[in-house]
Amino acid sequence: MKSNRVTISILLGLPFILVFFLIRTLPVEPCEFLHEETYNEEGELDYCGSDETGFVDLSVRRWPMNIDMKSIKPVVVNQLAQFEIKIEKADGSPLTSKDIALSHTKKIHLLAVDQSLNDYHHIHPVADDLYDGAWHFSLTPKFSGKYSVFLDFIPLKSPRRVLLSTSFETKGTKSIIVGREEKLEFSYDNIDFELLKDPVESTDEQKIITLRAIDKSGQDITFHPVMGAFAHMVAFDNDLNGFAHLHPITDTIPSSENQTHQGPLSFGFTAPNEGIYRLWAQVKTSSTKEVFIPFDLEFGS
Repeated sequence: MKSNRVTISILLGLPFILVFFLIRTLPVEPCEFLHEETYNEEGELDYCGSDETGFVDLSVRRWPMNIDMKSIKPVVVNQLAQFEIKIEKADGSPLTSKDIALSHTKKIHLLAVDQSLNDYHHIHPVADDLYDGAWHFSLTPKFSGKYSVFLDFIPLKSPRRVLLSTSFETKGTKSIIVGREEKLEFSYDNIDFELLKDPVESTDEQKIITLRAIDKSGQDITFHPVMGAFAHMVAFDNDLNGFAHLHPITDTIPSSENQTHQGPLSFGFTAPNEGIYRLWAQVKTSSTKEVFIPFDLEFGS
């Protein structure tokens, strides 16, 4: 009698179990934040995660994946360094290129920054042709000491972003880390970049910041698409516990790599604590020239 009740319970629960696993196998649908089709040569669909504006503290938040990173040879200042990353899913199986959705035209976004926050790299690791779960990337560090590395990607079978962190050391005398004050202006290549804080639209939880870039004649420069948006911005805290990956909140989204945007771009940013945050804006000032612009933003002011 008891065994019959157990059997009936299993049969009644089986459809729900099947539905659960069926949903988990479904791929993410392209969302409306970006255009649905990329403009790469393969014509692949582009996915995007939720338009998060918040800082993610990876010292307190974990994802069930393992990451192992090593350099091919000792990392030296001002020399090209090559790295291999191995990523394992929660069940121990390797994370391959087929497991990851395109997000802003790329599979994995890797952010590397040194402890002084003055050397920032945005890189896209490439999957190994022979070994599943192995990825490769390279960069040239400008400073010695510790570099924090963050990975940002979206598994194909889940709508949620996965954020992982690791680090590496560069040989040499360690950089002197000095205190920073708010700095919202930066000039580069005859262009004046400025970050504006909007006191009207900002709230205690979210700050609206606007990126403006003008040439020497005072005219707004033209932004060209970079990774499916007219600009990308990341924010780091002083202790490099995590980061925020931001995109413009305007309705203007490039539909092709030939489309441009002239004028300011606004972003939303939510920080966990008051203090100074280093922001790096990544923009294309021409169809070929990509630049990284640093700002120091005081949150809570």
